[in-house]
Amino acid sequence: MKTSSLRVLVNATNLVVGGSLQVAASFILEAIKANDSDIEWFFCVSELVAKNLNSLGISVDSARFEVFDRNPSHPLKGRKARERLSEIDKKFSPNIIFTVFGPFFKKFAGQHRGQPTAHLAGCAVGWSTHPNKLVYDLIGFKGRFHARLRKVWDFYCLRKADYYWIELDVAREGLKKGTGTDDAHIKTIKNTCAQVFHDAPKSHADFSEDEIRLLAMGNPYIHKNFEIVPAVLAELKRIDSSRKYFFTLTASEESVSWQNIKANAERLGVGDCIRTVGKVALADCPKLYSDNHIVFMPTLLETFSATYPEAMAMRRPVVTTDLNFAHDICGNAAVYYSPLSAKDAAEKIVQVVEDAELRSWLLAEGNKVLAALPTPQEKYRSLVEYM
Repeated sequence: MKTSSLRVLVNATNLVVGGSLQVAASFILEAIKANDSDIEWFFCVSELVAKNLNSLGISVDSARFEVFDRNPSHPLKGRKARERLSEIDKKFSPNIIFTVFGPFFKKFAGQHRGQPTAHLAGCAVGWSTHPNKLVYDLIGFKGRFHARLRKVWDFYCLRKADYYWIELDVAREGLKKGTGTDDAHIKTIKNTCAQVFHDAPKSHADFSEDEIRLLAMGNPYIHKNFEIVPAVLAELKRIDSSRKYFFTLTASEESVSWQNIKANAERLGVGDCIRTVGKVALADCPKLYSDNHIVFMPTLLETFSATYPEAMAMRRPVVTTDLNFAHDICGNAAVYYSPLSAKDAAEKIVQVVEDAELRSWLLAEGNKVLAALPTPQEKYRSLVEYM
């Protein structure tokens, strides 16, 4: 039997919300499928990453998995989990710790054959690497104060890693400045959508229906700006009364953001036009896209959201904010609106609904964007080559 030349401990114990769960599950799925004979893996995952893996048919009950019910990155509550992680690190003795996404509080101090274990961490904290005036204006003075404290914390934790991978170069300069690292320690590997979206059956949305369904996908972080949705619905009702527009979100029903969104929708008379389905397992996401006509992304800050290529893979047109990161990812494959204007957003949505040629063009451009992005297998291979 060939001896493994690389031993990698994958650390996804700190991932509990958002697209990072899907990235981690997709990477682990590809690692298991690739079955590289010269790599030995050990996967430490959160319960929610485990849930996503189970939805993809991957059992986490094997000897190479450890599921954590506490986040080791929590300074106080995570102490015992960090001790557990240290025990695994010492026993497994990896060449590399791969924290799928930092920041991560723990400093790994293990060794492999007398050499320090290298720590590679993903970085997708736009609030710290490349915030913009729009999000700062949105959160006010108190919010800006907390954001600056969070920035200090993020970089304190990120500096515990040795190498980094990012999804777009937009984060590079901020990461270099915050961690004191250089380009030689940073690798850009573009995000993509998981294989489940490529494999899922495709359908064309029927825009002749009286009800047009829109999907606002993602965790309701403040920078996602999902709270604009009720105002967009009110504008749609005003400018296109011939159709009913209905929004589906994926926010937790208990979240403050969803409670605010629902209350504003009721106040604006569109409460019956919006719902949330809560957190969705990765395997169930393709159907959610297929059940809707348009994907609406009101986000004000991203590094690289997988929602864009996921929508393109499922052949759904995208309406999103007219901001640099969105253009960098989508190119010509989206319709852009003025970021804070519910009226402009509604007008662009109606434009997509009423213009079949525009929709066909958007889908064709989406295919070009997908072709230029790595496949899940290529992304996995790029990360392994970097390791």
